[in-house]
Amino acid sequence: MSTNTADMTNYHPHTPMRKLEDYTDIIHCKRPRAPNPMDTEARAAQFAPYAALVGHKDIVKNDEIIASSKTNIDHDIIVEYEE
Repeated sequence: MSTNTADMTNYHPHTPMRKLEDYTDIIHCKRPRAPNPMDTEARAAQFAPYAALVGHKDIVKNDEIIASSKTNIDHDIIVEYEE
């Protein structure tokens, strides 16, 4: 079984809580803008490899449920494994 790091609530246990006063020097600054911003299509393309992982956890979980519910293994699978 794999661990999903996004579900870990204590990933950074020693990170202090920030207050608004910590940012008084930058709170009213203008947002920085790139001199040559990337177009939307190119920006989306850099995240495309992650799209393949969408739904992967659900598929693995479903396979685990199916595998754990089987009590006997088919003869064909045993023969295939031994070869």
